[in-house]
Amino acid sequence: MFYVIKNEQMYEYADTISRAMNYPEEAKELPGVTRFEYRMNQDKYKIENGVLVDISNTEEYHARKAAEEKAAKQQELQEQLDALDLKCIRALREGGNDTDGVPFLDKFQAQINELRAQYNSL
Repeated sequence: MFYVIKNEQMYEYADTISRAMNYPEEAKELPGVTRFEYRMNQDKYKIENGVLVDISNTEEYHARKAAEEKAAKQQELQEQLDALDLKCIRALREGGNDTDGVPFLDKFQAQINELRAQYNSL
């Protein structure tokens, strides 16, 4: 991939240097990376001193990815907790037991406790 950086910002990038690039004489090459790969994984690259650098093997990148995964897992658990809260409201209003004789409210509460433990462990 070829790219042009101006004022520490990505200005343009393409798979080949052509007339389509506004500044072909200033283009630098990032070997082994296609324009598509770059677009799909822009967070793996950082501009340092006017050069595009792959940071996917750095502690900073791994820490950021771990934080993003943690936030996504927390969001998923929160959505599950919200859905169970609604089920608990219905169980309070309607009552009833599951096919095994356990009240719905008790069953939902056990699931909520398990999800909260997972959420708090993150």
